[in-house]
Amino acid sequence: MTTIRKEEDFAGQILHVIPRPLLAELSQHFLLRQLIVTDIGWYPEARYHYRERPAGTPEHILILCVAGSGWLEVNSVRHPIQAREAVLIPRNLPHIYGASEKNPWSIQWVHLQGTVADYFFSLLPENVYTVPVSAELTAVLQHHFRECYDTIMGSFVQQRMIFITQTVQHLLGHLFFNNRLFSPTLRSSQFHNLDGTLDYLRKNIDKPLTLQQMANHAQLSKSHFARLFKEQTDYSPMDYFIHLKLQHACMQLTLTRQTIREISLAVGYTDPYYFSRLFKKIIGKSPSQFRTSPQTNYNI
Repeated sequence: MTTIRKEEDFAGQILHVIPRPLLAELSQHFLLRQLIVTDIGWYPEARYHYRERPAGTPEHILILCVAGSGWLEVNSVRHPIQAREAVLIPRNLPHIYGASEKNPWSIQWVHLQGTVADYFFSLLPENVYTVPVSAELTAVLQHHFRECYDTIMGSFVQQRMIFITQTVQHLLGHLFFNNRLFSPTLRSSQFHNLDGTLDYLRKNIDKPLTLQQMANHAQLSKSHFARLFKEQTDYSPMDYFIHLKLQHACMQLTLTRQTIREISLAVGYTDPYYFSRLFKKIIGKSPSQFRTSPQTNYNI
């Protein structure tokens, strides 16, 4: 029995491949030198979809599975792909992927070149090629893909290519930095959603929370919580909480006429002198100095 395999030609598909001579010309523009879209498309219910690239591609590949399922094979290891997962294949990486036979995937996809693409793809942990995506974020990413298709409309003029590339960069920003199911600072496939913890800290900004209280709220041991928090935010829990308090204090100093003592109490410090010393150490100015020139850049 012959196995059916298709690279494209799916009912309702969208496919845009930028001609390579034009691509070379467009990439001279300063807004396209560091990131440029080379190919982009939409394959709905892509039954029999199959691609095998023994030498990879010179572009990075992003695939967003919005329905159905498929698989990716890298270094003889097969990774199942489900709906609401993004697949990221670095340039020049040999790979094979395809749609599930029983429940073929529907995918938005884009090929990218440039140092900005290099940066985003470098954020993936080693040997990790998928990123989970919430239902809400999937809808946002699909909207950005549709914006790209609507903009191209069969023409690859410079202005449209700049808009498309900027839109895809915004899409990557969402995927890596506005994704509650993934953190680019986590250097393993393990992930613990910190949204509840961050909300807990915001709601208790007026309290002197301890590390143990934070860990208890996250239902993790103190050491495990501290390690995961640091990996996913680049701050220790206590440092993050202090910066959150001082950020709120800066707003109050700028927008209200509350006294420094009142603001100190509002962010959980009963000793206004300690608060002022801490504020100056981190912000670089005393609270009263900041209040007189809040527009000046500060370190927080």
